[in-house]
Amino acid sequence: MLAMQYRFVLPADYDMAIIRQRIQQRGHLLDGFPQLEWKAYLWSEGDGQLQGAVNAYAPLYLWQDNDGINQFLASPGFAAVCADFGRPPVDIWSVWACLGSQALPTAAVCYQQTQTIAPGTSLAALCRQEQERATRLYQQGAVTVLSAYDPQQWRLLRMSAWSTAQDAMQQVLHSDGYQIGYVAMKS
Repeated sequence: MLAMQYRFVLPADYDMAIIRQRIQQRGHLLDGFPQLEWKAYLWSEGDGQLQGAVNAYAPLYLWQDNDGINQFLASPGFAAVCADFGRPPVDIWSVWACLGSQALPTAAVCYQQTQTIAPGTSLAALCRQEQERATRLYQQGAVTVLSAYDPQQWRLLRMSAWSTAQDAMQQVLHSDGYQIGYVAMKS
């Protein structure tokens, strides 16, 4: 499994209703896309309601394999995103743990954290720690938890999705918060 994300940070005065409307009108178009497990249409507003929030559009994908990523990046849908916002750098992460994928559509918010993997860190030990952390978050009420790493930039990605922001308050300190506008799922 591979996670993929790109992020557009938008001006502070950007009308985020445009992003919400875009998600509402186009979100369903990726339902059933080949090799896509899910796409979470993430957005945030710099109004201070969620920690770390700025005006941003940052969809997060879970792919079965690289073929799905290649098909999507060559698709008219991604071309439309690039035409509207510019071509973004795309982060691709190798997945260590993903719990509760089928429940992701029930989540309203998600929190993400990225951190550098220090030189000399045992990847095997870090993988076990992240799998344990994912299990704990899932047991504490997260509906979906994802842990992945990027060996090109040596970074770790943690994502947990929750039914409400209140549910997550103590579990996800120091994370960026996003609203989930829609979740496209595999068929």
